[in-house]
Amino acid sequence: MLRTVQTKYGTLQGVPSGDPRITVFKGVPYAKPPVGELRWRAPREPEPWDGVLVADKFGPIAPQPQPGEDWTDFYTKELNPTGYEWEMSEDCLYLNIWSPARSTSEKLPVFFYIHGGGFTAGYPYEVEFDGERVARNGVIFITVGYRLNALGFFSHKDLDEESQGNQGLLDQLQALKWVKENIAAFGGDPDRVTICGQSAGGMSVACHMNSPLGKGLFSGAIMMSGGGIRPPEGGVGPWLSLEQGQKNGQDLLDYLGVKTIDEARGLPWQLIVRTALGRWPGGRIGPMIWRTTVDGVYMTEETRDSILNGHTLDIPVMIGCCKGENLPRMLRGDLASREAFTAEARRRYGDRADELLSKVDLSSEEAFEKFVRGELGLAGGFTGAMATARKFSELGRKAYTFVFDHDIPGDEAGSFHGSDMWFVFDSLGHSWRPFEGKHYDLARQVSSYWANFVKNGDPNGCDRIGKPLPEWKPFTPDEMFTIVFRDQPEQLKEGSDEIKAFTQKYMLNEL
Repeated sequence: MLRTVQTKYGTLQGVPSGDPRITVFKGVPYAKPPVGELRWRAPREPEPWDGVLVADKFGPIAPQPQPGEDWTDFYTKELNPTGYEWEMSEDCLYLNIWSPARSTSEKLPVFFYIHGGGFTAGYPYEVEFDGERVARNGVIFITVGYRLNALGFFSHKDLDEESQGNQGLLDQLQALKWVKENIAAFGGDPDRVTICGQSAGGMSVACHMNSPLGKGLFSGAIMMSGGGIRPPEGGVGPWLSLEQGQKNGQDLLDYLGVKTIDEARGLPWQLIVRTALGRWPGGRIGPMIWRTTVDGVYMTEETRDSILNGHTLDIPVMIGCCKGENLPRMLRGDLASREAFTAEARRRYGDRADELLSKVDLSSEEAFEKFVRGELGLAGGFTGAMATARKFSELGRKAYTFVFDHDIPGDEAGSFHGSDMWFVFDSLGHSWRPFEGKHYDLARQVSSYWANFVKNGDPNGCDRIGKPLPEWKPFTPDEMFTIVFRDQPEQLKEGSDEIKAFTQKYMLNEL
């Protein structure tokens, strides 16, 4: 096994994982600590070190609301049961690498994962990530820590042009550059790197695909519950204009009672984060005030415009969502009745609304609710993902689409936002939920699809134990093939293809 490797910056010593055939390198520095004068600047290359750096401990998590403290919070129990234990620091720019390689000559494909958390929270070793299980599929698995909230997405007129509002995303790119330069020493192939992310991680993947700075750093992309094209009228995004971002930054300085960036760099990070999230309250991950900025350098156009203009990188993609994170939104608030739904359809679709409404069962409130519960074509997250795949297909690129509608035991949460990660990372054994045999079979299949895509840019093939996986065809406007993960992977067939096509075309300005 490769336990000791020579990187550009010095010698690293890893440790055996639970499976001794996998070596894990924890807390690998990929940039200088972004502290003091480097706060709010673009990441810098790490300092070389002498001797052997023993990589046996995860680095600190990025400053954020302390995870794991509020046991009334759903995600504390689900993903952060030990979050309160982890050290938190601005010095958070570290990679974690799980490698099954026995020599540097193996050239294994690389699975590079970006965690979610609304750009405000999250960390790269949450309980649902199991690098060992992923690496056993014959890939090198990497997770990355990056700056969050007001420390990672801060703009101001007095900042350097290179770091306006997107420090956290530039961190991720710096990590990808580090991988490009060093992963061969771990037995990896620098030309076969697939980036994957969930939620804000999926949005990060979309940003890198639409940034001129991302070219050449990765060869495939997977977007889970994030990264699909937003609706014309808004939704999650649009990203901040430079003017909006700089106004938020100036407001923060005003709230902190300082006049200059240099003064703000002298303040404790705890005060900055507490003020930033307290002045713009919005729950655990905030209202996404701190998010991507169209700065003219990293992001030259809003991702919606980039997708519509065909400016995304020409690489294969997988994109999808969980069914349960979509449907409840259509059955509460202003869309919870036939009348409200009809009014919203007329507002959104204008003179094309009758075309959509003719396909909706409005015969009674009961019929309407039953119809909407089964019609994913009306779900924003699903439609954004499928519309993105549709545009890729129109450009002659391969896109594979998916929906998780799996049976989640233990409560009535359903296929909630983030529940897919237990299957992608084959980490059911880390969960409190009473999973049984069929769930473990599905996790083996799902994790194998993801690993196959990392290896070949195509999810098809066999699972880890050599059994052929059900066929997963690329998405096309004519067939709209989407795989749904239930007890078994199968083609998604329910719902109206006419509604799906209508809403996708609306998202792409093709109506």
